[in-house]
Amino acid sequence: MDEKLRRYYLESRVKNASPGQMLIMLYDCLIKNVETAEAEITSPANPSDPSQAAQAITGCINVMRELTSTLRPNENPSLCCTLSNLYLFFTRELSTAFEKRDPTRIRAILPLIRELRNTWCEADRRAGQLQAVAA
Repeated sequence: MDEKLRRYYLESRVKNASPGQMLIMLYDCLIKNVETAEAEITSPANPSDPSQAAQAITGCINVMRELTSTLRPNENPSLCCTLSNLYLFFTRELSTAFEKRDPTRIRAILPLIRELRNTWCEADRRAGQLQAVAA
């Protein structure tokens, strides 16, 4: 698929996504960047140039910022506090992994991020079912 078509598809997908689907897309982007960072720290494509790992870590941090901005403490303060603390923890671990070139820190948090993504997928699925029943 050429770049222009890929961009159009992605823009269309984002514009038509529900809030739950947008959240899942953010997690997908986060996971992709975490996996790239882990790979680049473990066996960099160019060992003398850490820019690929740095770019992936920056992408992760940007997604964490976006996820944090989606929190609505007025709706559920306890959940938002927990998620905010998790996002901060993930950000610190990713930054430390990059600084120390320690992929084990990334390997430790990646299953947690995947589990959060799966949880949001299930929540979005159930919300869809509830909407269908209410309609």
